[in-house]
Amino acid sequence: MTISHSHGPKRSRPRRTSRPIDVLSAGSPDSSPWVRVTCPECGVVRVRADHVVVRNCTDDQSWSYRARCSSCDTTFIGATPVALALPAVAAGLAVELWTLPKPSARREGSPLQVVDALELHLALLESDWFDEMARVEPLEG
Repeated sequence: MTISHSHGPKRSRPRRTSRPIDVLSAGSPDSSPWVRVTCPECGVVRVRADHVVVRNCTDDQSWSYRARCSSCDTTFIGATPVALALPAVAAGLAVELWTLPKPSARREGSPLQVVDALELHLALLESDWFDEMARVEPLEG
């Protein structure tokens, strides 16, 4: 059955929000255990709350989440503001603390030069490049 409107049919429009649609909410205890996230392949999707982990970098206090898409089964990481991350944590989502990788303290040998990169590029063009690299003697240290 079709209902006519004096101003024409009602068209659905994308809902605009003043905040990003990453981790929106985990819901309250009486609601379903689903979270809306943004999959890089599928866009905004609903995933089970147990497929989402809220992540906090202890070095720069940035927030993100790791999720597995319910549509394409891709695992991905997305950034989220603290205003959305903290309510998700309060609602019971798992939390993961992580740190930025530390630079290597090992500074032996001469720095990499352009000619070194070119030699590596040429070596990788050969079909037996891996065997050649495996024969190289490791540095004493």
